[in-house]
Amino acid sequence: MNPVEARDFREVMRRFATGVTVVTTILDGRPKGLTANAFASVSAEPPMVLICVNRQARSHPLIARAGHFCVNILGLEQQSIAEKFASHEPVDPFDALAYTAAKTGSPVLDGTLAFLDCELAEEHSAGTHTVFIGTVLACGVRDGAPLGYFNAAYRDFGCRITSSSNT
Repeated sequence: MNPVEARDFREVMRRFATGVTVVTTILDGRPKGLTANAFASVSAEPPMVLICVNRQARSHPLIARAGHFCVNILGLEQQSIAEKFASHEPVDPFDALAYTAAKTGSPVLDGTLAFLDCELAEEHSAGTHTVFIGTVLACGVRDGAPLGYFNAAYRDFGCRITSSSNT
């Protein structure tokens, strides 16, 4: 059986709606980060999450070296922040960006919908990516609508859909 072509796989995955995060860390006193949508909860007890990062990404080796990371879940009004961290331009996305240090020292971006500050627990190689699993040491939330991503574009997923059926 022939494997699925990468082009076809990417086209299918573009149809999966996701939230948008910026994963941050700090190493040698300098904040670093990347936009990511490959993020999921792993366990509630103990609280753990995972992120998948392409080994070609500039920030990839920093997470392993720092031993910690913070997942910043972006709100609808933070699309420009997602774009800054996704850019391949040599501009520092932290310029003029307000943040505070989490328990691990990783940056928590001001105004995010939620954050999960994590200590790196495990790393697993999977294809072109590394799956980083973190134990959540601190977290927080605020009210607001999430920034979404679908079919290669940012989206507004903030509207609530209710069902009229009682199932």
